[in-house]
Amino acid sequence: MGLFAWLLGQKEDGGGTYQEVSCKELFAAAAEYTLRELSFSICVSMVANAIGRCEFRTYRQKKEIQGQEYWLWNVEPNVNQNSTVFLHQLIDQLYRNNEALVVAVRRRDGLESLAVADSWNMGERQVTRQNEYTEVVVGNLKFNKTFRESEVLHFYLNYKNIRPVLDQLMQSWQTMASLAIKQYNWDHGEHWKVHISQLASGADNFQANFANMIAQQVKPFLDNPSGVLPEFDGYSFERVIGSSGSRGSYEDSSDIRNLMEDIFNFTARGFLIPAVLVNGKVEATNDANNRFLTYVIDPLCDQLQEEINRKRYGYEKWAEGDYVRVDSSSIIHYDLFNQAANVEKLVGSALYSINDLLRALGQAPINEPWADKHYLTKNIAEVTELTTPMGE
Repeated sequence: MGLFAWLLGQKEDGGGTYQEVSCKELFAAAAEYTLRELSFSICVSMVANAIGRCEFRTYRQKKEIQGQEYWLWNVEPNVNQNSTVFLHQLIDQLYRNNEALVVAVRRRDGLESLAVADSWNMGERQVTRQNEYTEVVVGNLKFNKTFRESEVLHFYLNYKNIRPVLDQLMQSWQTMASLAIKQYNWDHGEHWKVHISQLASGADNFQANFANMIAQQVKPFLDNPSGVLPEFDGYSFERVIGSSGSRGSYEDSSDIRNLMEDIFNFTARGFLIPAVLVNGKVEATNDANNRFLTYVIDPLCDQLQEEINRKRYGYEKWAEGDYVRVDSSSIIHYDLFNQAANVEKLVGSALYSINDLLRALGQAPINEPWADKHYLTKNIAEVTELTTPMGE
């Protein structure tokens, strides 16, 4: 949602008409919208970056292959986007609108492309027959055809859209942050009182002379790091101290920082993202990453692969072993040398081949038959095999 659309939503009087918006209100709304949009965009980018690192692994008859479907999801979904940009657009649509639509179109060379729809119109939700989608728009292209449910990938984030609730919560926090900033500016600004004698205030052209004195003498004195303020008969100046009791101390700005940090933390909570991953702290990030992957990324991966498998493969192909699996194991960065001991144990467990572990570590596989074999260490055996009965 753009700034002006959001602002109009705030200024609607409830009767379908809109109130006038002053420039001051517009700039205040822009500042509020910027902070809210920043916190929202950071959380969306975190999720999109994680999904972008996932590998869409394709299988045919339960054997992994890398064909056209693999190319679509991992390299080039369409001629104008790579897979990372495509997935970022998909996740952004999903979080902003609580749903996203992907349509498959044929290119001129006959190959298939995937595109994220910018807008569409879905009729009444059906139960016994497929839903229909009309007025599907991708960029500047509007499709004239009607898409049926089986021809699109329709993703939902939540059963109910939490974005309006999150916006209202952020608006309340932004109001408190604005008040804290206003108080901070007052406490650290220059405020003076001028005592004017009754004789001086009764002089001819007092208002004009007083305004001229403020502009030419008092304002330069306040703006310059060092200056001289002449004091005439009938005028005396007194400095007004803010509620902090001093000027130049930045300690009380922590209230502003804490309120702004609360906005980021509550936005992260709405995304189910651990706040420590958003505010930049490094303590307890291992547990936070595990929670992030478990409660945010893995459910999204499940929905992606479920929608792809049921629409692009169907039950018959799925039963034969043709399907897509979204692998999130490559999201976290692993140092190959730091993981050497774990790699050795996994290779010797017979569960993974050398190439399986190389792929999980982001390394190129070895094009040798022995790299795809499974190995088992022989330093563990049953007790009866390691003991000799007495008398033998």
